[in-house]
Amino acid sequence: MSDISQTIATLEDLQLQKAEALGKLRTQKQVMTDAAKNLFAPVAPAADKGTAIMRAFNTGMAVFDGVMLGVKLMRKVRKMFR
Repeated sequence: MSDISQTIATLEDLQLQKAEALGKLRTQKQVMTDAAKNLFAPVAPAADKGTAIMRAFNTGMAVFDGVMLGVKLMRKVRKMFR
């Protein structure tokens, strides 16, 4: 009998649970928004020439790597459909 009384929630209990869930959702939304802003924020200008050169090199290597991956995937897809 005590199990049944514990599972039945009053209207006030449901309202409290709803308010807690909404609070958790709002905090998670804020965390996700902050993470997205940090992820897509513009890159700060380089402090010196060495940093600028390394950033340009890293960007170029990332583009090259992406192109090579695309070419390899295209070749594999073409082989599958021959």
